[in-house]
Amino acid sequence: MFSLRVKFRAIASRIQVLDLRAPDFTPKRLLNIAVNHLPRRLDKAISQRQDLEDLETLWEILGIDAVIALENQEGKLIRVGISLLDNEGRGQNLFYDVKGKQQSAIREKLNIEQYWVIVVKSKNFPEEDEWIDILYREIDEPPTASGCRLIIL
Repeated sequence: MFSLRVKFRAIASRIQVLDLRAPDFTPKRLLNIAVNHLPRRLDKAISQRQDLEDLETLWEILGIDAVIALENQEGKLIRVGISLLDNEGRGQNLFYDVKGKQQSAIREKLNIEQYWVIVVKSKNFPEEDEWIDILYREIDEPPTASGCRLIIL
């Protein structure tokens, strides 16, 4: 959901946890990952004449709405991939997909240690201070075996 992504990124940027433009997230590297792991999505983007040098386009191809870096209570910096949806059923489906082999390989290449699928309705979208509480509460929870978590707000 585009509006959820924009709102979340704005808040993550303000609270200084957004990590989408980390030095290792170059267009060349993201494109290489898409070529190797998501050739159908890449072909579709090419057929739609999307700009494959644009980071936003590449993140969309990879299916990642945001990447944040959070420090847990032990002081370890953890990179977390985020997907935002407003429908619990679609959130459940995506959650099972991101635990799969293909998505795990993508996360590994991007050095993403955890992946959270967050289900939230636009009308119930948390305020900035609420996001701080949510994100730091979640990062302090022990990760699941897959490193993925479904969070329903």
